[in-house]
Amino acid sequence: MGRFRGWERVSTWFTGRRARWLTVAVWVVAAIVMTAVLPSISKVESPNPANLPTTASSVQASKIENGAFPGTHASPGLLVFYRRGGLMPKDYAGIAQFLSRLDRHRLPDQTGSVPYVGVQANQLHRLALRSGTTLVVPLLFHQTGDSRILSAIKRDTGRSLQVSTGQNLLRVSTASGHLSARLTGPTGIAIDTTGLFKNADVTLLAGTTVLILVLLLLIYRSPLLPWIPLLSVGLSYAVTSGILSALVRAHAIVVDAETISIMTVLMFGAGTDYTLFVVSRYRRELWRHQDPIQALRPAYRDVSGAVAMSAGTVMAALLTLLVSVYGSDHRFAVPFAVGVGMTALASLTLVPALLSILGRPAFWPYTPKVGKTAPKGRTWLAALVTRRAWPVAIGAVILLGGLAINAGHIRTTYNLLSELPASSQSVQGFRLLSRAEGPGALSPVAVVVEGPAAHHTIEKALLGSPGVTTVQSPRFGYWKGSSVAVYQVEISRNPLSESAMQQLGSIRHAALQALPAGTHVYLGGETSQNADSRAAIAHDTHWVIPLVLAIIFVLLLVYLRSIVAAVYLILTVILSFFAALGAGWILLHNVLGISGWAGGVTLYAFVFLVALGEDYNIFMLSAIWSRRREAPMTDAIRWGIRTSGPVISAAGLILAGTFAVLTGLPLRILLEFGSVAAIGVLLDTFVVRSLLVPAITTILGDWALWPSTPRPAARVADHSFIED
Repeated sequence: MGRFRGWERVSTWFTGRRARWLTVAVWVVAAIVMTAVLPSISKVESPNPANLPTTASSVQASKIENGAFPGTHASPGLLVFYRRGGLMPKDYAGIAQFLSRLDRHRLPDQTGSVPYVGVQANQLHRLALRSGTTLVVPLLFHQTGDSRILSAIKRDTGRSLQVSTGQNLLRVSTASGHLSARLTGPTGIAIDTTGLFKNADVTLLAGTTVLILVLLLLIYRSPLLPWIPLLSVGLSYAVTSGILSALVRAHAIVVDAETISIMTVLMFGAGTDYTLFVVSRYRRELWRHQDPIQALRPAYRDVSGAVAMSAGTVMAALLTLLVSVYGSDHRFAVPFAVGVGMTALASLTLVPALLSILGRPAFWPYTPKVGKTAPKGRTWLAALVTRRAWPVAIGAVILLGGLAINAGHIRTTYNLLSELPASSQSVQGFRLLSRAEGPGALSPVAVVVEGPAAHHTIEKALLGSPGVTTVQSPRFGYWKGSSVAVYQVEISRNPLSESAMQQLGSIRHAALQALPAGTHVYLGGETSQNADSRAAIAHDTHWVIPLVLAIIFVLLLVYLRSIVAAVYLILTVILSFFAALGAGWILLHNVLGISGWAGGVTLYAFVFLVALGEDYNIFMLSAIWSRRREAPMTDAIRWGIRTSGPVISAAGLILAGTFAVLTGLPLRILLEFGSVAAIGVLLDTFVVRSLLVPAITTILGDWALWPSTPRPAARVADHSFIED
């Protein structure tokens, strides 16, 4: 597998004396044109794209509420004033002055009236919560989600506080004993979340570039060679950014900051991997051929099919996310697939052209020389795996299985606040609010009743529901000819927690029991949105996982022409995935103290690890299958380990490192996903691909090829060109 004579002819299109310069020129011009004509993908990202389907209860509740009470639905921001030991008269005076100023000089996107305006400073103390340490001012904002407006809200709030009280209270420590303020609630959370992604793409690009440069310098010990994959990925990223920007403008796709962050890492990791495989095979041929162009042709023939198949497998797996109903999952599909496709295209066109131009000096000072025997790599590992196949396979399965057991202990959360750093305004404000009034005040559950019996009051029934602390008097209105009533219900638990979602069923049941048949009840608010998100992600997981496995199995079957190999490769990558989950949970929960990771992490990790894991399967077995034409299976496996093992290890280190870069961003979902993905890639590289797969192949022998029939082979003793 992997050796197609047609590919050698294709290589001349990019590596000829003139074609190589034309290839480089085409990529450079394409990148320049895309950058000049179309805005960067980060400039057209959607600040707050919808994640839930229109059929979700919380979406329906919001739609009906907006229709019945037009212009009144907005995103609340809770400005929490706090002084340890109790608010003082001068604090109330400053707050009153701030509110008066806010009434005259509104914050960006602020709507509705400013509460408590006109209340005398000496009367404000009556509005303080419980111990008198905390005063909450609820403000309303339009739900635009524009990052610039959100940033302006925080900035202008600080300025107004500075003018009114003499200090920007948002910067005063809550433990200082002085008056401080924190902005929380949905608007506060949105401000903090958006702020964390500010300049994230620049940070990721810089961090990933430096990491890859350092690793490649260590691997190749050449000052010139590492720039080839970086240039290749950089140009393909510029072209990809332009393509996606055009798709966004055509309203074909929607992208957000999270998508761009992960896409950046994926492109650098996958693109560098593909380049490594091309460079590695080319380097091996330089020991045989004096002319670099002549060396590139067999190298291209041997590796191009595997690169194209690997990229196609990853793209197909990523495109399965199009069946997702959860917006964040669905948004990943096209950008990620386009990104991987462009990096693979650059690896098969631009990289060979650059190698053809640079020739042997690309590897200086360790330049391959014709006639000199190349070092034999991983002879000891090849001997170990093929001579002790059963112990190696059993040991690998025990290790992976032991880690996989921990996957059963994983807990998930949909608490947005838990994803933010403890120093965030919204997190600190929520804690102050919880201590003073109870956590439910952060985001009440909106019970929306629609139908002919909506005028019936159900306050008593809602108050009787377990965990409900307060029910505000309803608002009555009409929507599409039907009566509508909306109740704001506060619960005793953190409204963003798992336990709060469990209370929704009893709240809805209590409302329905108190109403006659034919009346519909919808639940809105953050708690209901989280519950709908959980249901949507569960739906996606149920459909995407088997679809990905089926697609990858078929592609492996077509490429390897072996049912047996396709089966055990799928099984090993599944075992590796669960081991990554278990190891990731040990790190995140037992070491870092995270009580539960974001609900989408498991699905994200599955798609990436299974697809990328099969990448390395394809490269390893391509080498083994190719050698099997000339040698017995055991020799072919040793050949595969020696020739593919080192480059797979280098590629795995780089890919794991690029995923690890995500952990440096302050949003916890990226820490969680980056950690699990990095651990999974390392396990896949050094346990599954280096030990388990070759050991299983050794045990099965030629049965691994079934139903294909191996050709008669004689033992081949010439390993002169095995690469380290």
